[in-house]
Amino acid sequence: MLKNQAYLLYLIASVISSIGTGMHFIAITWLILEMTDSTTKVGITLAISFLPLMFLASFGGIIADRYDRRIVMVVFNLFRFLSISLVPVVYWVGDLSIFFIYFMQFLNSIGTSFYMPANSAFIREIIHDDQMYRANATTQVWIQLGKLSGAGLGGVFIAWFGSINVVFMNAITFLVAAMLIFFARKGYVSPQSEKGPKRKFWVNLKEGTSLLFKQKGLFFYVFLTLLPSFFVHIYNLGVGVFVKVELNEGADALGIIDGAYAVGALVLGLFISKQADWLKNKKIIPMVVMMMGLPFLMFSLSSSVAAAAISVFLLGAAFQVAFTMFNTLIQITPPKEFVGRISGFAKSLQSLLAFAGLLYFGGWLEESSVRTLLLGIFLLLVCIGVFVWGKDLLLVRKFRDTEKKSA
Repeated sequence: MLKNQAYLLYLIASVISSIGTGMHFIAITWLILEMTDSTTKVGITLAISFLPLMFLASFGGIIADRYDRRIVMVVFNLFRFLSISLVPVVYWVGDLSIFFIYFMQFLNSIGTSFYMPANSAFIREIIHDDQMYRANATTQVWIQLGKLSGAGLGGVFIAWFGSINVVFMNAITFLVAAMLIFFARKGYVSPQSEKGPKRKFWVNLKEGTSLLFKQKGLFFYVFLTLLPSFFVHIYNLGVGVFVKVELNEGADALGIIDGAYAVGALVLGLFISKQADWLKNKKIIPMVVMMMGLPFLMFSLSSSVAAAAISVFLLGAAFQVAFTMFNTLIQITPPKEFVGRISGFAKSLQSLLAFAGLLYFGGWLEESSVRTLLLGIFLLLVCIGVFVWGKDLLLVRKFRDTEKKSA
């Protein structure tokens, strides 16, 4: 797979930009704290990043299905490079305010809204469907390593060079990624199978939405992608509270527990990148859903850092399986010319659900126990898994009954 030059350049670009993303979170957080000493403003900055994704990712999917996905990725990587670069430029001029950082975060998220659907569709163009599970797992492993490296380097680089310079370093990673993607393939490749004038945007949107409900299983697969996407945000919201309130520990314990999640995701990602055929069996979907729930139960019962770290290690492993399986299903199920729209629609739903969930549960945790929340997530995921298993069982029985009547 790594002999595929297009995929290799795509992978290197993804890793470089993920290193920048890892540095960006730490650098922008530290910069805001240096400027305002306000955690509320940090939270506002993070929340702003969801807004464009909620409303623009579906339109990004239309763009990805109308124009060469490689060019779309290059253009919006350059857009993100320019939008992030504005912050250090304005800082060096001497007129940086918190509102300008909000503006940058909003612009950066607009770029992400158009980049992500094209990214999901592009990998389907350069990788055969039989290798998609392995390719996605391999990509996710290296992206995780990139984010971890970026987070670690970000802290060191802030101490050495200052937070504003680290923000600029992140911008540079998007420029480098754009150059690598540009050389991943030659020529202009249109994702549209039909020649002639392009249809209007609303027609493309209607076609994509219609396919969601017409193609067997597609809407269900989009729903499945919501589960790991939503609950990983809820985990991130609650883990700090759990460590501080329930375990009565400090930042060092939080680092150990959060690190265990990354290690679990990496271990399973490496395994899937070598042995991915078992993920092609759709009968294991109920088990994968319930498998995401079990670590939440273990986490809710943890009374020590070690026990919490073990449960979060398993959580990272379970989520890696779910992310790889469910995201691959929405990439390989629709026709290639629809992948951008389906991925964009899924990203919009994921962002909307995450934004609403973070707002609601952020307030909910101020009055209720995080252990109760974790236990509730376990019960919900088990119920969903049982429902999916029961639905599949009914379909199998219905199929057998139809065969008997035909015989």
